[in-house]
Amino acid sequence: MEGGILTLGWRALRLLPPLVAWRILHSAPPWLLDAIAKASGRPPPAGPRVELFGRRLESPVGVAAGFDKDGRLAWIAWAMGAGFHVIGSVLPHPHEGVKPKILVRLPDGGTINRLGLPSPGPRPVVRRLKEGRPPIPIAVSIAAFTAEGYGEVYRSIADVADWVEVNISCPNVVEHRYFEDPSVAAAICDHLKPRIPPLLLKIPPTRDAKRLEEYLDLARACGFAGIVATNTRRIRYRGFEAGLGGPALFEDTLWAIKTLREWAPKGFVLIGVGGVTNGAKAAALLKAGANAVEVLSSIIHRGPLAPWLIALEALKELKRGEGSA
Repeated sequence: MEGGILTLGWRALRLLPPLVAWRILHSAPPWLLDAIAKASGRPPPAGPRVELFGRRLESPVGVAAGFDKDGRLAWIAWAMGAGFHVIGSVLPHPHEGVKPKILVRLPDGGTINRLGLPSPGPRPVVRRLKEGRPPIPIAVSIAAFTAEGYGEVYRSIADVADWVEVNISCPNVVEHRYFEDPSVAAAICDHLKPRIPPLLLKIPPTRDAKRLEEYLDLARACGFAGIVATNTRRIRYRGFEAGLGGPALFEDTLWAIKTLREWAPKGFVLIGVGGVTNGAKAAALLKAGANAVEVLSSIIHRGPLAPWLIALEALKELKRGEGSA
């Protein structure tokens, strides 16, 4: 059975509250997680194959930031059949996150999270990736509470990242939220040089065309290679601000990708994330102009092979579309 050990482990964790399962994963010894991943093996290529920043990917479906905060799940992502993996968000210094933390699985396939950017800082991430990394592209999402902080963490992780997602859109950390304003986020640009590896701007959900255009203008002015659209949506849950992920975001994600592809220059990279629960939705984003997609809530609901299964479903959907054209 493909991913048998991973699937059994997920079924055991599925019996626990999501936040408890998340804490277990992020406290397990990295060597144990690596051993489980390698024993499980990687499922066969799912396709459709794509190229991203000069790398040929077996699949356009990657694991979004938030699943792996500190790099200990990189080999697990490989065993899940992911085409690429995003670590983070990584902050310039250790940060506990918010209290109380919330992670809830919703009946519709979505999630609510209020973790508040917990991060060990860049050192453990860099050390783990230098000790051994899977043969898939590894991106790092970065965040900070000051413009200078973005530069600090970027310089720390630049040598180990295939590309970097600049997260300006955490919905449940007040100190971080003002970076959602493009005029404020512009201050980050001067601290992110020489822009090797490539940088992508990760933006919040929006249906405001003017604001979306401002994000595109910001990314281009900063010399970024593309945009990741989008992060979770801010909501109130049990009296706290939290982030909503999953199916409720998909239409916003699709609109953003379609609109950005119409406006963006040739070669500008777009990654769609938010509500990608199956291959039909992944295929819709790819057809709308996304170079790749990322998943997270679907892993919590469908299990560890979700990236691989969604890629297989997307390939069938795209072939079906070609046949009916």
